Amino acid sequence: MSESITVHRHRTAMVRYALSQPMSLLVRHGLISQATTVFDYGCGQGDDMRALEAQGISAKGWDPHFAPDRALAAAEVVNLGFVLNVIEDDAERRHALKRAWQLTEKVLAVAVMVVGQVAVDGLRPYRDGYLTSRGTFQKYFQHAELRAFIGSVTGAEPVSVTTGIYFVFRRAEDEQEFLLDRGRGGDRVAINIQPRERRSTTTVRIEFAERIPTAIAEIAQIAVHRGRLPAQEELTQVARDELANVRVSLPRAVECCRRTILTDEMLEKASAQRREDLLVHNALCLLNRSRSFQNPGPAIIRDVRALFGNQRMLSDQAAKYLFALSDLEALHKLNLGAASKKIGVLDEKERLVIAGARVSDLPGPLRCYFGCATYLSGEPDRAFIARFDPRRRLLKIFSVEDERAASPAISSTTVVDLRRQKVFTNPESLRLLRKIDVFGGPDTPSRRKRERALQRQLGQSEQQIFASIVSNHDSAHRLQTPQQR
Repeated sequence: MSESITVHRHRTAMVRYALSQPMSLLVRHGLISQATTVFDYGCGQGDDMRALEAQGISAKGWDPHFAPDRALAAAEVVNLGFVLNVIEDDAERRHALKRAWQLTEKVLAVAVMVVGQVAVDGLRPYRDGYLTSRGTFQKYFQHAELRAFIGSVTGAEPVSVTTGIYFVFRRAEDEQEFLLDRGRGGDRVAINIQPRERRSTTTVRIEFAERIPTAIAEIAQIAVHRGRLPAQEELTQVARDELANVRVSLPRAVECCRRTILTDEMLEKASAQRREDLLVHNALCLLNRSRSFQNPGPAIIRDVRALFGNQRMLSDQAAKYLFALSDLEALHKLNLGAASKKIGVLDEKERLVIAGARVSDLPGPLRCYFGCATYLSGEPDRAFIARFDPRRRLLKIFSVEDERAASPAISSTTVVDLRRQKVFTNPESLRLLRKIDVFGGPDTPSRRKRERALQRQLGQSEQQIFASIVSNHDSAHRLQTPQQR
């Protein structure tokens, strides 16, 4: 007679004092704002909902144990966070994912526990997962396995956000906007929304600009973000009403903006950045055979026409980035060039090591290289350091606990093997990282003293410390081990 096992799924619900990882990523990527409706499918004790509601966001949720009487409601953003991994029955998992997808109007976030995040020694195998001592069940997914599972249930192509987390978009144009904005690494042109210094010849124009401040600011923001001037429909209703109330046309407002805020230099720099972003984005979509690539939104279509003339010209230029990925020596030269520009540094094997925040500053082919790797692994959701090794077709990502610390700790490493299309994660690699020039900070005796103290506290030998990078004052810009120093 088979043993009867009761799984207590509700015991996995955590008490949270901050937004959960998938909710935090939705906010970070601008998919949740005060104008967004949110539904948390499997909300547990409701901490995410309360946090969002406190910020004026419409958030509802349902949970089979903690909130079974609440109605399921469609929403622009639906979160299915760490639900699938606690369901021991595959058919129920599929049902939960299908119901969450049916409620989704714009984007569904799916998050699970992945293989390697938690040690399973001592856990009891059960079905395709494990039973814990608390009577709960946990399935640990492979990142690629989760992609296939989501795709088979929803019929949509999930977008890898970070390890164990995918976003699934209803509309291709929303997915394309997300991918393009994520790849740009944030706006890199500074905007001064205040009018420039008054001069006697422009006093009348500045006073005119003060009558349409919202429209002027939006025109500048859109121009810097997209590298081109906006269309009428891209302004918010508030800005359009402002122009209508004072009977000002968009061309006249644009002229005023360019005379008071938006300089030619700012627009030229923004256009160059947007061109590069579009080239990298198109190259990655071609390489990864993105289904949504054929259906860009009207804003992206305007970008392409303004900056390239047409899609064919963009695709022809993006293809050159893909050809560059097959030229290992060309990629190596780009590594050397990035180090010479102090975007990153070289280690003893001439591999490029950079802080994650600098990825968007890399030349296009190296950004494509990074994008190919994170298409397989997902992007890190915290500060990280990336090591580019194109000669071996590898990318190594070191997740950093606190880059502001005197000696930041590396909590996990992820190796992406592009040749074999495989991802390896090691969560048990806590090592010390010297304050390096990719994060900034001088190399001083007092800091080295603090590092040695922390080293003793953690019981690590000098050989276990992650190789350090010397300060910016070293003209060689090389990565060195403690012994080499």
